[in-house]
Amino acid sequence: MTTVFRLTVDAGPHDRSYCPVSIDLPVDYGKNKGVLLTDAKSGKTIPCQVTPHRKGATLTWIATGLKAGEIRKMTAKPVAGAQSAPAVRVADNPDDGVVTVSVFGKPFTAYNYGRKWVRPFLYPVIGPGGAQVTRNWPMSDHAADEQRDHPHHKSIWVAYGECGAGKVDNWAELPGHGWQRHVRFLKKESGPVFGQIVAKNDWCTNKERKQFEETRDMRFYALPGGMRLFDIAVTFRMTEGPITFYDTKEGGLVSVRVASSMDVPRTGRIENGYGGINEAETWGKNAPWCDYSGMADGVHVGIAIMDHETNPRYPTGWHVRDYGLMTANCFAWKHYHPEAGTKGDMTFGKGSRTTWRYRLFIHPGDAARGKVKDRFLDFVAPPRVALA
Repeated sequence: MTTVFRLTVDAGPHDRSYCPVSIDLPVDYGKNKGVLLTDAKSGKTIPCQVTPHRKGATLTWIATGLKAGEIRKMTAKPVAGAQSAPAVRVADNPDDGVVTVSVFGKPFTAYNYGRKWVRPFLYPVIGPGGAQVTRNWPMSDHAADEQRDHPHHKSIWVAYGECGAGKVDNWAELPGHGWQRHVRFLKKESGPVFGQIVAKNDWCTNKERKQFEETRDMRFYALPGGMRLFDIAVTFRMTEGPITFYDTKEGGLVSVRVASSMDVPRTGRIENGYGGINEAETWGKNAPWCDYSGMADGVHVGIAIMDHETNPRYPTGWHVRDYGLMTANCFAWKHYHPEAGTKGDMTFGKGSRTTWRYRLFIHPGDAARGKVKDRFLDFVAPPRVALA
């Protein structure tokens, strides 16, 4: 006999649109390969995705059209057979050192991990209207009007400039720089709600001596209309010994270099979660999110990075520049506030594991039009889902 689970989804005090939600189902997954999720009122079937685990399975879907205060009832029935056709497809091209991600059949991004690169990165990054929202250079040279500074600013990446003994530079690509070396993939998965890439990397000295391990968990959701939403969880495991991240502005555990046409002197606008505008009011300031918007390929688009409240030193400080750089850097205290006389060094003991979680949202228009504030609340205070 198959158990039918009855669920309630409580929107809370905010409207909800295109919000990922999950619940653990206490079911022996067995041979079941999917779940039939149904809206109890309309009878409509909702695309969902099942992730089995040791104690059962996690069910994930995209909640939308929920009004503030609304409580929606649903049923979830485990069924035999495969899940729905993937809306997000993840495909590995090992000869090229690339994993591509498409959403509803349209290219979105690619994880570039080949040894020819100093460290992995996401490129290209395609948003509403087919706009390329991050800088092409130095990966591609076809856009003649792009800025050609800081060659280590590769689209969307994870890096830090002063790591451990010798303050290894795993941010820039100057002589003596460190390396991030791809070790293996822990997961590559397509699905009807999200696609996922989980990669294990070693952070190394210039001589490629391992300093510590990083697990980069990237989950790309199926949002319509060219909007794109994805989560990045960065976990450091100090396998070789204690490591200190020394205070420097040259770093960001998630970093973005926007398309040059989006730079503030051209068409751009920076805005943070407290209303600060452009570099003068956002650089070095702590905020729960930061957004960079402007014109790219003739389309008004924006990209936001959201800091999660469970992250160390939330809300993070921001190394964000009018020339197109935006990074979440919670370590650079002496640079952000030199008058305070404090350092943001952070030491991680041998064997320790520390995780930072971020959500990135690519949207039409600026932060207001893109409703970045609402999407941030979805991230840190999603609808409450419960078994009825």
